[in-house]
Amino acid sequence: MRWPVTADAGTSIRMAIARIDRSDYRGIVVVDDEDQLVGTATVDQLRQALRDGAAPDAPVATAVDEEPTVVDASGWRRTVDTDSEARENAADETVVTPVVDEEGTVIDVTVAERLDRPAADAEPTAAGVDRVLVVGGAGYLGSVLCRQLLDEGFDVRVLDPLLYGDAGIAALTDDDRFTLYRDDARSVDAVLEAIDGVDAVVHLGGIVGDPASEIDPEKTLEYNLHSTQLLASLCKYHGITRFLFASTCSVYGRSDGDTERLAEDDARNPVSLYARLKIQSERVLRELADEHFAPTILRMATVYGRSPRMRFDLVGNILPVKAYSEGVVPVFGGDQYRPKVHVADAARAYVECLTAPIEDVGDAVFNVGSNEQNYRIDELATIVEDCFPDASIEYHDELTDERSYRVEFDRIRSVLGFEPGHTIRDHCLELREAFEDGLYEEYTATRYNNYETLDQAPSFENTTAVLESDDDEPTTERPHEKLPSGEV
Repeated sequence: MRWPVTADAGTSIRMAIARIDRSDYRGIVVVDDEDQLVGTATVDQLRQALRDGAAPDAPVATAVDEEPTVVDASGWRRTVDTDSEARENAADETVVTPVVDEEGTVIDVTVAERLDRPAADAEPTAAGVDRVLVVGGAGYLGSVLCRQLLDEGFDVRVLDPLLYGDAGIAALTDDDRFTLYRDDARSVDAVLEAIDGVDAVVHLGGIVGDPASEIDPEKTLEYNLHSTQLLASLCKYHGITRFLFASTCSVYGRSDGDTERLAEDDARNPVSLYARLKIQSERVLRELADEHFAPTILRMATVYGRSPRMRFDLVGNILPVKAYSEGVVPVFGGDQYRPKVHVADAARAYVECLTAPIEDVGDAVFNVGSNEQNYRIDELATIVEDCFPDASIEYHDELTDERSYRVEFDRIRSVLGFEPGHTIRDHCLELREAFEDGLYEEYTATRYNNYETLDQAPSFENTTAVLESDDDEPTTERPHEKLPSGEV
């Protein structure tokens, strides 16, 4: 007799972890060939065994609690060893409990959220995920995602070198369910400390945007590819099955024709180092994927919207602020297609992937956005102009960004029921209200721009220097003033 939360004694530790991840519960019952109880283990016990040096292919029987709490056939709960350290550590988890007959044969499996509560009261946690590590959680998207995760009841850890400062997460540091590790995913020690005890990892880290990625290509390679390889490999070894990776629709680059929408399996045509490294990172993750490691790749449309770590080097954000502050909506080229998604909607896509059955999202690629927000740059400018009546579009013939692609978002809608709740027009009206309230008056300040922040830093290595040199004064010369043709 077998249930989704049971395993034979010879099952490997990593296979047992994968089975737990697919069961929505945080533990497993181990039996021998005759269904006699061998013991139980929580997912944290198994991951701790790996951290203590156990081989991933070692039998799970070597890492179980051999004297667990059981329920007998009459429904009575009996605790064999009330002082079990493993049981104490599992007290706040949804754990599996074997039901045994008089001979010690497992005849059923039930669950109990706590050992002092009836099994019938238990409910599984959403997809078995309670603790999430967000790499790059202090950034533009990460700071929004962290708040959504906390609101949903998750414990949140952030691993971030704070290259762009801590404004995005400073307000969260007093929350008991939030922990910040100021380091980055290039460090083995930092990664091992940050992933200890987590159920899932969301990787948003790296140097973001085309211009910022070109400042120091070697450092970008370290941050954007090598760290992904390291992080994913360590997660796989330590039994962290759920791994969400932030990719970009920029991997589609310049499409041959703009009439057809590009789906996840269509050809990619990157035109920048940033996009090429995203493709290489995707390849690394897909090669690591197996029944023990199920990465989800999220190719995001161009993100816009307000964030605790605000950016004005994104076309969807800079056009409204220029319309309000300067009375112009500058457009370079204009016929380039670029899909858009609000930062809050993008963050919600990650939450939905974390709570979805792993069979639905594991080893999968999703474009994140909506078919309705596939805009040409001049269409975007028209919406902005409508929201700021005193502004007018200012066309420029020169093309500063050759990317142009329309993207299909049917897969994420079909699998997750994902529907963005924000529009460009809503965003423009929200920003206009913020401007009228006196916010973002210094929108040209270095802190709002990825390229300028890193370009003025003595070194990516010296993140303290980045914080100390973060100039709050508006800059007069902007090396990519022609930004509105695309995002960075």
